Amino acid sequence: MSDPTAARPGALLRTLERRAPWIAAVTALVAALATMTSDPIGVFNDDGIYLLTAKALANGMGYVYPQLPGLPPAIHYPPAWPLLLAAVWKVAPAFPENISWFKLINPVVIAAAAAAAVLFGQRLLKLPWWVALGGVVAATLTVPVLLLTNLLLSEPLFLALLLPTLLVTERLVREGGVRLAIGAAVLVALLVLVRTLGGVVLVAGVMLLARERRWREMVLFGALTVALLMPWQLFVWRSSVGFPDELRGSYGPYLEWVADGYRAGGFPFLRAVVAKNLAATWAMLGVFFSPFITGATRHLLAALALLVFVGGLVGLAPRGRAPVTALALAGYLAIVVIWPFWVDRFLWVMWPLLMLVALAGAHLALTRLRASGRPRFATGVVAVAALLGLGHEAYNVRGLASGWEHKASADMTAAGVMLVRHVNADRRLDGKLIAAELAPMLALYSGAQVLPVEILTPAEHVVDKDRAAHVDELVRIDRRFRPEVYVVLAAGPFYAALQAAPLDSGRTLLDVTPPGVPVRTLFVQTP
Repeated sequence: MSDPTAARPGALLRTLERRAPWIAAVTALVAALATMTSDPIGVFNDDGIYLLTAKALANGMGYVYPQLPGLPPAIHYPPAWPLLLAAVWKVAPAFPENISWFKLINPVVIAAAAAAAVLFGQRLLKLPWWVALGGVVAATLTVPVLLLTNLLLSEPLFLALLLPTLLVTERLVREGGVRLAIGAAVLVALLVLVRTLGGVVLVAGVMLLARERRWREMVLFGALTVALLMPWQLFVWRSSVGFPDELRGSYGPYLEWVADGYRAGGFPFLRAVVAKNLAATWAMLGVFFSPFITGATRHLLAALALLVFVGGLVGLAPRGRAPVTALALAGYLAIVVIWPFWVDRFLWVMWPLLMLVALAGAHLALTRLRASGRPRFATGVVAVAALLGLGHEAYNVRGLASGWEHKASADMTAAGVMLVRHVNADRRLDGKLIAAELAPMLALYSGAQVLPVEILTPAEHVVDKDRAAHVDELVRIDRRFRPEVYVVLAAGPFYAALQAAPLDSGRTLLDVTPPGVPVRTLFVQTP
């Protein structure tokens, strides 16, 4: 007679395999909720702008910046994420009481992304279920991913949509078919309307369909995607005409802003951007995989991590594996390297996918080495993967235990709260056009029209602004918009720059704040 308990381990493993996506989703959701903070929205600037545009949509104002004079059209960020926030605002319109509802969105979204990532690893990358599950959980329960999830940013939604988009586009390239072409086009268009960099999937899909000579699918996929995106692009192109130059960096079109930076800086600027972004990426890899040991060991582990990832990318490129993913990721990383902005944030959003690609590289190398009868080399691959995994988990255990995912916004939160309380307590500012630091957050919590006190430029990614640059920008903002009052931190760079700024038309500034107060209010006096 057979022992009924003998089948239990096998049955348990099969159950775990079937439920692996759910396990990843629940784990990610619990971790995201457990690390949620009460920080206000707006400390990272982008999150405040997202919610302000969502407020405008929910209130029937259209897709505009409600905090800026003249209500200029919101052409900096694609509209999908603000539309989702606007839907929540409609359901719970009382601000700031509805913030808790907004903060629940990204934990749910990252849970969906974790489930999709496990399926992606199993079905497309052919990873064993336990490898896909372990890799996704390890990559999701990280300081940077949970930091982004805790903020009201579009990155988690981008990842959650990217994974099924890649799956469908891979099937399109491999199998062809009108239905797959339409489905892939709809997904890619939606992805681009969350974050513009999703366009790399369109380019990769069109190139690979051309390689496979699937001309009908290529034309349908490309044309339908462009057609779906055309209304948004026409809105941006038409609205960018006459858009204030002083606001283009933070509120205007991406590509035009970057192109202007490269026209002004030329090849030296490109070289500086690439050098800074590569250095930042290398430093990030070293810290992630060697958190306790510095020097040569940290550089070695960074090199091994990069080697494993590149191996995975190359291994996925051939026909029959995941060429769309490989090409799209290569394009994404190439753009990130030359983009004059904080490179870490572009990489953090992709971390679960990057981790899966690295695991696919290690798994492929291990399989081939074992098949070719080289067990020692196969053991070496396992040792390298284990060493990198140990370093990765050591960094995140240490970081999460220390609350690093919270500390990134702590200083900015304190400054923002001071500014908001200062403005809301001063009734003299009611109805005034204000220029201030942390302008989106201040506008969100005060209801005032608030301009920024600086102009975001591509050049500042590689060269810090000096006092003269701050003075020049303040003069330009003042000349263009004529704010009635400035609100800045006494300890920041803008207070000193305002005191030195030669405003035109006889305009002068009167500091009406008592000595010692950290937030300064300067009213504009006119002749």
